[in-house]
Amino acid sequence: MLIDESKYNWSRWAQPIFDSDNTWGTVSATSVNAGNYAAYHALDGNEDTHWKSRDAVTNAQFEWVFDKPLKIYRIELVNKPTGSIHITKAVEVYADEEMTEVLLSGEFPATSKGKCALEPEQPFACDRLILNLTSDASAGVKYVGLTSLRIIAEIGEEKTVLTPFLNTSEAMNVISSSYNDDGTFTTTALDGFMFNGIAAAALYISSNLWFGFGANAEQLKVMRRDACSTAIYRQLGTCSNGLEFLKLRFEGYTVYSNRVEENRIILELFLLGNNDMFLNVIQTPTSSNTGTSELVCNNMTTPLNLIDSTGAGGGTQVSFYHQDEGGRTWNIIYAMYENTGAFSFGYLLQQAGAFYTVTENELQEVPIQALTAAMFLKYGCEEIPAPELLTPLSNPHIFLWKAGGEDTLLKATIKAYPYPSIISSVVDMSHISILGIKLMTAQFSGDVGLCQSLDNGETFSEEIPLSEWLNTDPDELYNSLNETKILILHFVLHDNATISRFKITYIN
Repeated sequence: MLIDESKYNWSRWAQPIFDSDNTWGTVSATSVNAGNYAAYHALDGNEDTHWKSRDAVTNAQFEWVFDKPLKIYRIELVNKPTGSIHITKAVEVYADEEMTEVLLSGEFPATSKGKCALEPEQPFACDRLILNLTSDASAGVKYVGLTSLRIIAEIGEEKTVLTPFLNTSEAMNVISSSYNDDGTFTTTALDGFMFNGIAAAALYISSNLWFGFGANAEQLKVMRRDACSTAIYRQLGTCSNGLEFLKLRFEGYTVYSNRVEENRIILELFLLGNNDMFLNVIQTPTSSNTGTSELVCNNMTTPLNLIDSTGAGGGTQVSFYHQDEGGRTWNIIYAMYENTGAFSFGYLLQQAGAFYTVTENELQEVPIQALTAAMFLKYGCEEIPAPELLTPLSNPHIFLWKAGGEDTLLKATIKAYPYPSIISSVVDMSHISILGIKLMTAQFSGDVGLCQSLDNGETFSEEIPLSEWLNTDPDELYNSLNETKILILHFVLHDNATISRFKITYIN
């Protein structure tokens, strides 16, 4: 069925190679011919195997129930091989078992292994696909089949939703249920949670409104002052997407000796299984007794703004997104927690009307007719092409596609060199005092080639490495000159090669 894509984080997906009907999710068909024609053969990556229905079945459904939701950008089908006709003539695409809404439709060309590619105007998210396939009955075909089914898509991971666990002490265990001044309580932390480079096996909760993660230290201060607690709770739970969390709830007052509503504070702190944190401050003092709020980590102190500027004692929500595996640096956002994940993206390069991707650090042309999001997902590389691939090209175009996020200007830092640079040198050895060549030497770096002319520049030799030319026999070179005794040299500098000195020592 179609699903609400906003409830998921989406990332690039590569279709697996099937070796059974249950390799990734489940594939099935309403009709399967006897022999080696199981439904999964349409997904096994082998162009010589295929699924087909039983004889006399001219309409059948092929269903793929996904292991996880997919957002579909393109569907590519290859028909079953035959002579000069098509086995399967038409296809309709559905996402619901009742087949109530046609999402895509198309026809195969009348050739063996004809291809049918379907792209929606906008990608759609679903938990399954059903292909309704019809044979070419007018040509006498009595069954349907497929050689290949390929989906270009993103895979969905359900977002973390903390809302059902906010603003309540229900289902929580009591750590402390009475008044406490200056006390520090210890409780078991979330398994594997990292803070400041260490695994926080224990959590420290002070009635003076600070928390320590694996250390009895003031690492997170929430309106910290000489305060008191009246109740502290904990809860170990699991979100609907399977992400584990540890929730702490603190109720108390920011002034231990003046427990009035003007000094009331209630907060909830979540430690998440992906090593993020979320602070839900529910009620804050309406008095000036708001203490100090800050995060102390990695030898840095980051102030936190938790005061209700309206004076109404309202709360605030703060999300802490870890930026490294050790929990040393944090991206702090004043908003409800959302683990948005990374958006899919891809680079493609265009040169002289053709499109290219990068495979094993080499440009590879790809067959793109129209530049759509599906083409970026299918062919796009995830790193911008390296400078050494771009410098030889004339006016290349680089395209970046992203499935979401903020629009940013595409930037690249490229060192460009003339390609190649040629330095010419005319060596005149016609003077009567020059009797021959004794030695040739040069100081250079990188890839330097050389071409020589012995006929005053009318023709030049093929380029050879300068290091090889320097080993030329001096006598042979001198004797090969014509009567003008002029040698013309072209030094060819590739990429960032340099030559700083060249010398010919004569025999006089």
